[in-house]
Amino acid sequence: MNLTAYDIAEIVGGTLSGVPDVAVDDLATDSRQLGFTGNVMFVAINGVNHDGHQFIEALYRRGVRAFLVDRLPGNMQHYAGSAFIIAENTVDSLQRFAAWKRRAFHSPVIGITGSAGKTTVKEWLADVISQYAPVIRSPRSYNSQTGVPLSVWKLDGKYRFGIFEAGISQPAEMEKLRAVIEPDIGVITNIGDAHSENFSSKMAKAVEKLKLFRNSPAVIYCYDHEIIRAAIEADENMQGKELVSWSETDRRATIFVKTAQQAGGNATLAEVEMKGKNFLFTVPFTDRASVENAITVAAVCLYLNIDSSVIASGLSKLVAIPMRMEMKAGINNCRLIEDCYNSDPGSLKMALDFLKSHRSGRTVLILSDFMQSGMADAELYGEVARLVRKTDITRFIGIGAALSANKHLFRPGDRFYDSTGEFIRNLLPGQFNSEVILLKGARVFEFEKIGQLLQRQVHQTRLEINLDAISHNLNVFRKFLHPGTKIMAMVKAFAYGAGAAEIASFLEFHRVNYLAVACTDEGIDLCAAGVTLPIMVLNPDPSTFDMMIEHALEPELYSAESFDAFVSTAGRHGLINYPVHIKIDTGMHRLGFLPEEIDGLAGKIKGRECIKIVSVFSHLAGSDSPALDSFSKSQFDAFLSACSKLRAATGYPFMRHILNSSGIVRMPQHQLDMVRPGIGIYGAGSFDGTDLRPAGRFSAVISQIKTVKAGEPVGYDCADVSVHNRQIAVLPVGYADGLRRKMGNGRGGVFIKGVRVPTVGNVCMDMCMADVTGTGATVGDEAEIFGENISINEVAAICETIPYEILTSITGRVKRVFLRE
Repeated sequence: MNLTAYDIAEIVGGTLSGVPDVAVDDLATDSRQLGFTGNVMFVAINGVNHDGHQFIEALYRRGVRAFLVDRLPGNMQHYAGSAFIIAENTVDSLQRFAAWKRRAFHSPVIGITGSAGKTTVKEWLADVISQYAPVIRSPRSYNSQTGVPLSVWKLDGKYRFGIFEAGISQPAEMEKLRAVIEPDIGVITNIGDAHSENFSSKMAKAVEKLKLFRNSPAVIYCYDHEIIRAAIEADENMQGKELVSWSETDRRATIFVKTAQQAGGNATLAEVEMKGKNFLFTVPFTDRASVENAITVAAVCLYLNIDSSVIASGLSKLVAIPMRMEMKAGINNCRLIEDCYNSDPGSLKMALDFLKSHRSGRTVLILSDFMQSGMADAELYGEVARLVRKTDITRFIGIGAALSANKHLFRPGDRFYDSTGEFIRNLLPGQFNSEVILLKGARVFEFEKIGQLLQRQVHQTRLEINLDAISHNLNVFRKFLHPGTKIMAMVKAFAYGAGAAEIASFLEFHRVNYLAVACTDEGIDLCAAGVTLPIMVLNPDPSTFDMMIEHALEPELYSAESFDAFVSTAGRHGLINYPVHIKIDTGMHRLGFLPEEIDGLAGKIKGRECIKIVSVFSHLAGSDSPALDSFSKSQFDAFLSACSKLRAATGYPFMRHILNSSGIVRMPQHQLDMVRPGIGIYGAGSFDGTDLRPAGRFSAVISQIKTVKAGEPVGYDCADVSVHNRQIAVLPVGYADGLRRKMGNGRGGVFIKGVRVPTVGNVCMDMCMADVTGTGATVGDEAEIFGENISINEVAAICETIPYEILTSITGRVKRVFLRE
């Protein structure tokens, strides 16, 4: 479908300014994740934490020529050849545009909602149906007010089914999503506690969710969920619809199901009875949530009259759905992004956008054949080849018969293999080096085997870093700032243990202005990783000044000796106006010029053309303590006095900054020109009045479980003996990984199988033990050390230290995994 800016303005009822015939093939709302910009219309959304209009100028420079906005930029003469569609509300217009696209689609659309399980049901249902018919589904969990229209926009006549999920967090949202999806078949999974804070009751939430199905001829649900059943029975809009229910307890339901664990305990047998017909399905899961989701998928397929053999085949092949893309450390200094969430052209573009937001240098895409795309192979893989060229992928590797048959559509140097096995047989260890590798494969290709070969570590202890939590936390701090206040993000000490290069790249895309590291080596590593933000080095050794200049790193100068040494080095290099930062000691009594030394420093500064002071800063000793507020005020006053003297000496302005994370929250009146959030970005520490999310999750998997009889000891020094028989789990994490010895002997615990269990015995160098008696834990189960269920603040309190020390103590051999939700 060929659309122009003029067409879109007509569809959404907007006012067009600029060139009317600018072509639009795709939509984007996130400037950071645009893998390519040709024929893309950017929708500028004015949100709580971001205003998309701020990115228009940068996107124009990158080639975007179509914009949906609620106001025009002030310098329109700079946007030659572009089209601006002005609308009162850009989200409403985006939804109106997607609704127009939906009305042009005449095959069945399935809408899925509920508190939990909707993404899994959507994915599994698409997997089963796609065995015999092309399906378009919403990518990942794109179920919001913007995610839904971006998903529905992808509808095309080549698909025989559309499957979309809808999520809400407050009343009046579902009606807007209904107008976009207009499902022919409605599916509701369950009603739980998620987003309950904005609803008076679970029943009120169920009533709101059912609004998605106001015009749907059929609704499918579990009869055993009493709230859903009651809401449907009380809803006048449900009258006259075909209500398809399933139950394990009540034969009044349309579908009656009996389940039993298969011999061996690894699967569930489901005997299904519907309208006098009986079916037997095998579900490769035993947990209650997965079995319910699979039965819901079966109910939809039976309603659609899909052949029972197709349903049985599809259900037997279901796999757990990874809810986010993962980035891991790879072999030979590579970084590995695994995305086997789903495999279709739309999800490929999303994965490439994610790759772009983390790229530094060479990139590799390893892609499998698509399954049931609904497009002719030549058309489909021709589009993939164009996408590879547009996104400037360094190397492309295609795996599968269809890709191999169409390799002539790709670049001459691209490589192709008929199967995953053939690729693995030809894989050489040195084939990948210092690259970012995206693995994107349909599940049947088992790309996890490739992932295992390309990962650097096999150590099963890992620190997960939730990048979306970091983004959320950064925005929490932004709420305290004036529009012009800059942000210097602290990424010292390996980004507080999180992984400096990955975090720095992510923060760069989130528009922080500066980065700060502790030493020169840390800064050089960031430069090597492709980070382009200015970087301040907090504790530079004078012996590294030459290397700092070579890599354009900016030193903190904190004493007369450091000032003189750097001025001498800068002069030797013939530099003019090299950026430096001056540290003032206002009472912390670490590094910095004392107030009585400022006059002498001012004299040194005058006439020094080789350097330019870009910022002057200090550090508060007790910004987190109300008891020290008067001391903090005295520090601030001393700082302003020093800045005034230095300003007079330089004859030019510079940035001033003094607030760390707690200072931003407690003393925003002192934010000056820039702030320096650190540990708070990672969701650690206590900051009253904020909703920071923990970004780090430290975990291991159970290596062994053994029965220890009453009276028998566990661990070094026979320190732990019980009068009861116990099931003891051995975990591959110890003090060499960063687990403090103070966490042993029951003082600390881990979270396994939904419960907290105590540690047993002393923490060893590479292992620790936990009492899992009665939990049903098995080898391979995960044990959380801190994260969502055990706070890092609690772990720090047990160890009589601070969260900073806990995070930075996690050693390099622990695998860092970076996640996006």
